[in-house]
Amino acid sequence: MARGSSSGRNGLRRREALALAGAAASVAALPARADTKLTIWTGFPEMQPVYQAVAADYAKSHPGVTFDFFSTSLREAEQKLTAAVPTGTGPDIFDIGTNISVNFIDSGLIEPNPPDVDAYLKSGAWNKFTVDFFTLDGKTYGLPFSEGSRASMFWNKTYFQEAGIAGPPATFPELIEAAKKLVKIDAQGRMTRSGISLRLSGQGSGIGEKFRYVLEAAGGSMVARTPSGKWHNGFDNQAGRDALTFYVDAVQTWHIDDPKVQHDADAFASGATAILWRESWVIGEIQSKNPKLDYGVIPIPAWRAGMPRMMLLQPEGVHVNGQSSNKAAAYDFVKFLTSAANGLRLTEMTGWLAPRQDIDWKPLLAKTPQFETFVAPPSDIKYYVEPVFTAFDEVESKMADRLTSAFVDPSLKGNPQNVAAKIHEMAVQTDQILKDAKLYGTD
Repeated sequence: MARGSSSGRNGLRRREALALAGAAASVAALPARADTKLTIWTGFPEMQPVYQAVAADYAKSHPGVTFDFFSTSLREAEQKLTAAVPTGTGPDIFDIGTNISVNFIDSGLIEPNPPDVDAYLKSGAWNKFTVDFFTLDGKTYGLPFSEGSRASMFWNKTYFQEAGIAGPPATFPELIEAAKKLVKIDAQGRMTRSGISLRLSGQGSGIGEKFRYVLEAAGGSMVARTPSGKWHNGFDNQAGRDALTFYVDAVQTWHIDDPKVQHDADAFASGATAILWRESWVIGEIQSKNPKLDYGVIPIPAWRAGMPRMMLLQPEGVHVNGQSSNKAAAYDFVKFLTSAANGLRLTEMTGWLAPRQDIDWKPLLAKTPQFETFVAPPSDIKYYVEPVFTAFDEVESKMADRLTSAFVDPSLKGNPQNVAAKIHEMAVQTDQILKDAKLYGTD
C-alpha cells in the first residue's frame, strides 16, 4: 500500500475519557430486543433508501425492531452530529468520514468495537489496509461501510470522437491538449462546455481534497509524516508549485474551465463538461439523469510519462454512538448492514462502493462496465489516503480557503515567483496548524 496507508492513526492519542469506554466495550454485542427502536443518521441522502431496504430485511428476522431515519447534506449532518452526540441526543447509528469520527473517538464518544464486532472486522472480509484504517492504538472503531473515493476520470466518448481524439489521456500533458479541443466557447466568448470540470469552489475540505488529485499526481502531498511520527507540509516544493500552476493555467491561460459554468456531476451528466474527476457515485447520477450518455471511466492520468497514476482511498465508516441506550442492537444491525450481500446492494442502489473484498462484482460489471476502474483498479495504481488526525480537516479547509482565490488571482498567471510565494504562504499556515496541535516535526 502506498505512502501513509495507515500511519495517521498511529500517532493519535485519545483523551482519558476513552479509557472508560473500553470497559463498556468488553461485553460482546447481544441480539436486538424485540422492543428496540434504532435511529440512523446519514449525510448522504442517497443512502437512506439503502438503510431502509436493509432495515426491512433485518426486521423480518427481528420482529418488533423498528427504525427512524434522518438524512441531510453532508455539511449539515456533520454539524448536527457534532452538536448532538456529545449531549447524548444523537442517533444510535451514523455514517461519517474520519474528519468527524476521529474527534468522537478522541473524546470517547465512539467506543472501541466489542469483541464480536472486532472479530468480524478482522474476519478477512476486508483487506488489511481497511482494517488498519479503522484501528487506533490496537483497538478498532466502527465498520467499513463505503469507499468514499477511488476518484477516477469520467470522459465523454461522444465529445472525444467529435473532437478527433482517439482515446482518453494517459498523462497530464495529454489531458491539457485534449481539454483544449473539447471546450466550447460561444460567439460572445462565453464558455458553454468546459473541457474539464475542476473543483474551483464549494465545501472547503472538498476543494482541498480535489486539489490533492493534482498535487499527489505531481509528486507532492498535503502533509508528510516523519519517521518519528510527526507531520509537516508536503507541498512547499516543485510539486506544490506545479499543482497550483495547473489550476491557474486551466482557468486563466488555457481556458478549459471557468468558475461561471456548471460544475461537478450535474455538469458531466448533462453534457456541460467533457471530463470529470470524481467518485463512483457519479455512475448512479448518470443512470438516473442521462442513462444514454456514452462515457468511460479510467484512472486519473499520470503527471507525466514514467510517473505513477495515483488514487485516493478514503474508507467511510458506520458507527454506533457511544452514548446510545441501544448499543447491543445497534452493533448487531451494523454487522448485518455491512454484509457482502448488502455491500453489493449499496453499490447497485447508489453507485458508492462497498469496501469488502469478498463481493462478486461480475453481475454489476456485466450491466455497468464503467464500474471496473473502481472495483478492480489496474495493478500499477499507487494509492494515498486521508491522514487521520484531528487537525487534518482544519489543514485541508484553511488551505482550500486560499486556493479558491488563488485559482482566479491574475497576479499568479505566468508568474512562477508569485505562485511559489502563494504556496509558501499556505505551507506556513499548514505547519502552524500542526504546531498548534503538537503534531509538527521534520525528523
